[in-house]
Amino acid sequence: MRGGTCFCFWFVVVVTSSTNYSLPSLPRSLRYTEYELKYASHHLYVNLEHKLVYCAIPKVACTEFSRLFFRLKGQNRDRGAWLSNPHFRRDKPLLKDLGVDEATRIMNDPSFFKFVFFRDPVERLLSAWVDKFVKGEMYRGTYAVKFYHRPNLTFSEFVDVVAAPPSKKRSDYAGLGPYSNAHWRPQRFMCSLDKFLPLYNFVGSFGQLQRHAEDLLRATGLWDDYGAWGWSGDRRFSSALKKKNPGKPGGPIFSRNMAAHRARDTDRKDDYLTDDLKKTLRRAYWQDYEMLDNLQWNHRVGPPVSGRPWFYKNHTNALCHIERRFCHHDDQGSAGQKNTTTKRPRPPPRTRMRKPLRSGAASE
Repeated sequence: MRGGTCFCFWFVVVVTSSTNYSLPSLPRSLRYTEYELKYASHHLYVNLEHKLVYCAIPKVACTEFSRLFFRLKGQNRDRGAWLSNPHFRRDKPLLKDLGVDEATRIMNDPSFFKFVFFRDPVERLLSAWVDKFVKGEMYRGTYAVKFYHRPNLTFSEFVDVVAAPPSKKRSDYAGLGPYSNAHWRPQRFMCSLDKFLPLYNFVGSFGQLQRHAEDLLRATGLWDDYGAWGWSGDRRFSSALKKKNPGKPGGPIFSRNMAAHRARDTDRKDDYLTDDLKKTLRRAYWQDYEMLDNLQWNHRVGPPVSGRPWFYKNHTNALCHIERRFCHHDDQGSAGQKNTTTKRPRPPPRTRMRKPLRSGAASE
């Protein structure tokens, strides 16, 4: 039994350390517009020293990965500094602060390692509901009243609003689009991934978070210094890890969820998600599922994938079609070539859906 255990551990280390996530150059570079970079806002992190770029998607472990970037910028030994809430800090290392030309150069530079983690869209929406509407005292009144004018909004009613046809008015919170609240906005729109995902070396899964995060940090040479220690509380730091990492408190990344707003939503998901609601949400998030299927991404099993298949299989800049400010002149296609990047994506065949709320989806 002991010999079998050692053999299994050795095999995993060899596979993860030898995986090559490098990507060949695309036929053409993908350029930012000023609006695209502004739209990425505080969700697109960069570390120049380690040549790392990360798209932070709310409700997909973004708190811990954001903290990682503060460790990378020199706060590794000051655990009190990087462990603070990263979302309201003004010193975030953001790509948008470097300007359009430099951001474009970095994204197309193969020496920079770009990564993102995705989550099953239905589970992500449920996590947002539990966090912001059920358990979050600081959000409950704001989210239900300000967005939907319904202090007693139920999950079923919330699904009705989310699944309603999106409005062109930004102040109308019905439907799903590029200006939906970031906690349930389609992941395809975050950081303009609909366009830039083919440049991402590493697409991980929230369903395999701890394993894929270790794969990521080993592939970038950051595991020993930034991933293997410091993340969980001292009480959860086993004696074996203390001997292996003397003077380095805490366990590996994602050995414990340290986010202040963490919610145990998966334990009760069957209480919320009926079969009808699941079908409604799968249709509402059809663009996310289309992207994930094209990447051959699996929530529960399988290795990380790259974003490159999105360019060759079904790469359409949906954001450019929705609003021209997302368009760069390169998105119109090269001279003499047929324009394929601004083609309007088609949803799956329409099925009968639940009627949206008559009130609650009104403008602010």
